[in-house]
Amino acid sequence: MFARLALAWSLAFGMVGFCLIAGAAQDKKPDEKKDEKKDEKDRKGAVTGVITAKGDNWIEIKADGEEKARKYVPQWKGGAPAAGGGPDKDMVAQIKGTVVNSRVKIEWLFEERFRVMKLEVLKKPEEKK
Repeated sequence: MFARLALAWSLAFGMVGFCLIAGAAQDKKPDEKKDEKKDEKDRKGAVTGVITAKGDNWIEIKADGEEKARKYVPQWKGGAPAAGGGPDKDMVAQIKGTVVNSRVKIEWLFEERFRVMKLEVLKKPEEKK
């Protein structure tokens, strides 16, 4: 008899606990939407810094006040590669035209990785004689 009573009470408390947990999970769903909106705002920005390295279609910039450089790539345009899509050709040309150790200002957008939207050379590096 005592075992049945203990089992009944433990099941009752378990169900109450489950209902409380389920209710708490439902309360957090609206907060998650607020976090998503916050993330959308944090996905754009501007950086001023020095070019530390570059490739055919990427650029690495050490921003003012940062310890480590970050890699930026051009935005993808035109869909799948089979449909003629690829990195933004104008931005690729701008990246190729810049020189390492130049001081630049960029506007970026985060879509899977950091994307260069606008590139402005503020100061070219001094040439060594």
